[in-house]
Amino acid sequence: MSVSAATSTAAGLWLLAIVLYGVGDLVTTAVGLRAGLKEGQPFVRRLLGESPTAWRVALFGLYKAVLLGGFYLAYVALEGLGIRFRFAIPAGIAAIGGYAVATNVRTMLTPR
Repeated sequence: MSVSAATSTAAGLWLLAIVLYGVGDLVTTAVGLRAGLKEGQPFVRRLLGESPTAWRVALFGLYKAVLLGGFYLAYVALEGLGIRFRFAIPAGIAAIGGYAVATNVRTMLTPR
């Protein structure tokens, strides 16, 4: 794979990671909470509180942005080490985000 193709692939994977993990999970979580569902992850449930406000959802978004930034720093650090398969970082984040979005949507669509 050429350098430009690898860069293009990595950029696409990062975009997918941001869309699915950063935005998709945040939006589907907020919609689910407004629909009366409860957050399943203990840390996020604590972060959002019993009755999530817009500020708490924004704090959740900031938490996700910090995580994505940390993962990106790890990705950049691996470049300096010459590791060729570092694209697994954004691919893994995108996969986790896709799973979270699918789980959130499935939960919202399940009759209660």
